[in-house]
Amino acid sequence: MAVNYLAKNLIPAAGVETTLYTVPAASTGILNSLRVTNDNSTSSLLTVNLFPGGSATAHALLRTYSLPVRSTMDVFSGIPCTVETGDIIKVTSSEDDVAFHLSYLEVDRT
Repeated sequence: MAVNYLAKNLIPAAGVETTLYTVPAASTGILNSLRVTNDNSTSSLLTVNLFPGGSATAHALLRTYSLPVRSTMDVFSGIPCTVETGDIIKVTSSEDDVAFHLSYLEVDRT
């Protein structure tokens, strides 16, 4: 069972729900931190959704959170979130120049 320490960075277009992470086959993801930084001159509304098994039904991990100008927050507040094969994490920001940084462990269960 291999464990990989990984990170992903994303700056999505304003108002576009964008896939940040999809858990690969035969894997478990342990999401340690999802830091979001707003480099805009206006606050940004953030949404982070989990789509279990790639389904069309969203489970909100963060819903319409207003991130102030030039500030940073951690979506998980230091509490890891475990996701399974096929789960998809999608993010949305109402403004451009909002950076998402995901730090996670990926456990290969084969």
